[in-house]
Amino acid sequence: MELSSKLVKSVAYDPSTEVLDIEIRLKGHRRYFNVPPVVYENLITATSPGWYYTRHIRDAFPRSAEGAEKHLGAFRTILGRRGQFS
Repeated sequence: MELSSKLVKSVAYDPSTEVLDIEIRLKGHRRYFNVPPVVYENLITATSPGWYYTRHIRDAFPRSAEGAEKHLGAFRTILGRRGQFS
């Protein structure tokens, strides 16, 4: 669903899994987990979806992180070094 927001371009929600997908303008996609249906309803009906997103969703729910692969690679490197010293 497209939103008229300067920050949030579009959203999609699956109530059976409570997964919320949000497309942020100029920043890409975010996937949030364990989002109750009322939060989705509040987002799409908010006067300012961008404000609602930053206040009630962005830091409140677990999400799939952009660049997670990069961090995972660094973590593997650290573990690999650790193994060399034992």
